[in-house]
Amino acid sequence: MKLAIVSPYPPEVSGVAHYGARLAAGFARTGRFAQLRVFANALPGAPPAEDRDGLAVRRVWRRDHLGAAWVTLRALLQWQPDLAFFNLGLTTFGSTRPANFMGLAAPMLARRLGLPTVVTLHEVFETADLRALGAVNGRLTHWGGQAATAMLLQANTVCLTLQTYRLLIRLKYGARNVAHVPLGAFEPPRFSPLPAEKRIMILAKYAPHKGLPELIAMFRRMRQADPAVTLTVAGSDHARFPGYVAGVQAATGELAGLDWRVDVLDEELPALFASARVVAMPATAAAGASSVVQRAAAGGRPMVAYDLPELRAVAAEERLRIDFVPQGFSELFAERLAHWLNHTDEAEMVGRANVAAMQSLTVDQICWRYISIFEQVVSRWGVGSSQLEVGRSNLEF
Repeated sequence: MKLAIVSPYPPEVSGVAHYGARLAAGFARTGRFAQLRVFANALPGAPPAEDRDGLAVRRVWRRDHLGAAWVTLRALLQWQPDLAFFNLGLTTFGSTRPANFMGLAAPMLARRLGLPTVVTLHEVFETADLRALGAVNGRLTHWGGQAATAMLLQANTVCLTLQTYRLLIRLKYGARNVAHVPLGAFEPPRFSPLPAEKRIMILAKYAPHKGLPELIAMFRRMRQADPAVTLTVAGSDHARFPGYVAGVQAATGELAGLDWRVDVLDEELPALFASARVVAMPATAAAGASSVVQRAAAGGRPMVAYDLPELRAVAAEERLRIDFVPQGFSELFAERLAHWLNHTDEAEMVGRANVAAMQSLTVDQICWRYISIFEQVVSRWGVGSSQLEVGRSNLEF
C-alpha cells in the first residue's frame, strides 16, 4: 500500500504533531507499506523535503493559509497514494475560524476526488468549553464547528481517541463510519526509578486555561514549607496565545527552584519526565484526550489533575490512575503534589500500575489498529490511478 499521511509534524511542539511523527515511524517499522510520505506543515528552519529511515516528509501546507486544503490536495493527487490518512485537531490549520474551516475540508474533498480517506480527530467540538479555552464563542462558531465535523465525517472512516467521543458522534450525527483508536503511549512504556530530587513537572501548550500562574503560586507556597521542592515548566505557547509564556515569566521574575524549559525538543521529553517525581496538570479545560497523560503514564509518573470530563474518560477507558482534585481547590492541589513528592513508595506503585496499563497501548499496537482500518477502507473503496487522474484534471489551483 502507498500511504499518504497529512499531519502537523515536528519541530512543531504539539501533541498532534508528535502523535503524527510517532505513527509515521511506527508505520514504517511494520514493513506493510510500499511507500510512505508525510505531507506536513511548513515551519521556519524545517527543510521543505526530507527523506530518512524509509519515510519521506514534504512540507506542503502552512497554518493560517486559506489555501492549505488546495495545496495539500494538489500534492496528494500528484503523488497518487492508495489512501490518505489525516491526523488532525480542530485548530490544526490555523488560529482563525476561516483558516481552520477551509483546511478541515481537505479530507472531504480528497474523498470526493476518488481518494480513500481516513481521519483521526483529536477533539470533538461538542465537548469543548469554548469560553474556558479562550476561543470565540458565538452562533457562527457553533455553526462552523458542527459544519466542520459534518465535513470530516465525509471521510471513509473517522477515528476518535476516546470511546466517549465515538458514542457522542454516532448519537448526534448518526455517523456509522466512526472508530475508536486510543492515543496510546508516545514512548515504550517503561518505569524509570524516581529521582532523589523533589521535582514537579508541567508540560503544555500554554494558554490562560492551562493554569500555569496558579501552579507557580502553589509552588511558591510549597517552597516556603519545603525548600527542596523544585518545578520544571516545559512546553511552549498555544497558537492562539503567542507570547503567553514570556508574559508569565516576566510576571514571575526570579524564583529559586523554577526551571523554564521553553520550546523543549520532543527527544528531550522522556528525560524530563524521568527527572520528575510527579506531573502537575492544573488545566481548567481540555479539548481532547491529553498526550501529557499518555507520556506521564508510560514513564511511570503519578499525575495530579483538576477533574475534567476528558481526563476522567481517559483514565476510565485506559485503566489509568490519576489523582483528581475538584476545580478551584488550589490548596488541595498543592497538598496532593506534596503527597506524591513525599510518598515515593506509593508513587512507584501507581507509576508501575500505569506503565502496566500502557503495555497494551504501545505505538506499534496502535499502528496495527490503524493498518486494519486502512486495509478495510482500501479493500472496499480503493480506486485505480486512472480515477485519481480524472480527479486531478478537474481540480483548479
